[in-house]
Amino acid sequence: MKVARRRKRETILLVIALMIAFSGTVFAAGSGYPLRNETYMQVFYWEMNKGEYAVKYPEEANFWQLLAGRSPELAELGITGVWLPPASKADEPIDEGYAAYDLWDLGEFYQKGSIRTKYGSKTELERALQELHANGIKVFFDAVLNHRMGGDERERVPLASGESRDLYTKFNLSGRNKYYSRADEWQWDWQAFDALDIMGPQLFAGKTWDNTSDSDYLMGLDVDYQNERVVDELKEWGTWIINEIGFDGFRIDAIKHIDNDFMRDWIDYIQENSDKEVIFIGEAWYENNLGLMLYLKKFNNDKLKLFDFSLRRQFALMRDGALNMSTLAKAGLVNDPIYGDRMVTFVDNHDTGRDVTEYTSPIFNRKYQAYTYIMTREKGIPMLYWKDFYISGMREGLEKILQARRDYAYGPGYEVDNNDSDVYSYVRAGLEEVPGTGLVVMITGGDDGRMITKEINSRQPGQKFFDLTGNVNGIVETDSNGIGQFMVINSAEKGWSIWVPIKEDSGPVR
Repeated sequence: MKVARRRKRETILLVIALMIAFSGTVFAAGSGYPLRNETYMQVFYWEMNKGEYAVKYPEEANFWQLLAGRSPELAELGITGVWLPPASKADEPIDEGYAAYDLWDLGEFYQKGSIRTKYGSKTELERALQELHANGIKVFFDAVLNHRMGGDERERVPLASGESRDLYTKFNLSGRNKYYSRADEWQWDWQAFDALDIMGPQLFAGKTWDNTSDSDYLMGLDVDYQNERVVDELKEWGTWIINEIGFDGFRIDAIKHIDNDFMRDWIDYIQENSDKEVIFIGEAWYENNLGLMLYLKKFNNDKLKLFDFSLRRQFALMRDGALNMSTLAKAGLVNDPIYGDRMVTFVDNHDTGRDVTEYTSPIFNRKYQAYTYIMTREKGIPMLYWKDFYISGMREGLEKILQARRDYAYGPGYEVDNNDSDVYSYVRAGLEEVPGTGLVVMITGGDDGRMITKEINSRQPGQKFFDLTGNVNGIVETDSNGIGQFMVINSAEKGWSIWVPIKEDSGPVR
């Protein structure tokens, strides 16, 4: 009876969500089918609620509450999925969540000096999920499965070297005791781990490194996925996150350092034990197509998506003025005919976009060009970054790019024949049954400030276009073959133009 009531409530929320989410969208003539491009957002950044950011943006201190309140705004922008920060209890209250302590504690138990996590309480998290779902937005849990930190008690741990050390490897967890069905059978101690960094990674006695795609050891206490008890618990935890807590999928942290056999089995198990189409997005940090491709081939599972770090590497070259712009036609794995639809594209995230640039490399130049590229492309799912939109003063420009994706970026995508080292152009032909869709994109990598004109086939004969970004004034009208003289400014600041159709009867499409 309890399950039936929950399912009835979920059905009602889904209906409400669809009604809200599809209000204000473009509809195919006579079909009643809403056009809605998938668009994701990473809704946090590394410095959130710390230092000067805590002073300037005090509302972020209660982040789950803030996110719930902004859900309608995100839906209006066209956001269809959000990647939340790690929602589990970390080893200290101010930690971002990547120092994972108790995955079952979502801000419910007094552990590590606090009941709430950095972002709020479990009740507030569940409220945020409700509001996001009510606005038609999927929610992804940031799963930190590679390691644990913050052990509560020392144990005498035998090392593979023959030595032994007193290490904080025993965990006294409150959360799992309430939710995990086999919590009374075993606890997290040194036997749940493979290694710890003691002047370098030290393997524990009787352990072997897991079958990973990169070095098994990354940080903290390395979780042993050859331990069947660990595997059993993580499977039950994953289905709990989806079926009971209500998330729609996972962003999987440091996936290439986690045992491949476990990851295959875990993804299949969670999908098979949920009525949802669960979304899995892995962070496999390979800055080349081959690395990403080989990782996907190991899994042979089209449910797994990856972040396109290879494409992001090209944006770094564009940032520095070192990119031949014509190569963007084939940049990243997103343009691969087989794997392109499994890429989540991005410009910066909490790792690459930090303020401390000794360890990171933010896209601080030509960032609008990069966002224009990912938001208008036919393949891949683009991801917006909270810090870029709400913190870095880019909101006005990004709203225009998001509008282009939400209202115009439909129909087949075409590469332009006359792309060169200075200008990259791309066309979306629009949908015949939805007049007013389609676009012509132009982005530049130069700095001389000149206006560049290109003859481009928009695939829309006799159509008038205007630059949605406002960087170039005037109207472009195409001839009977769809060809027009489109323009863009060759500068870092204004070198991005998105030409969209004008409807003769009512002006620009909204």
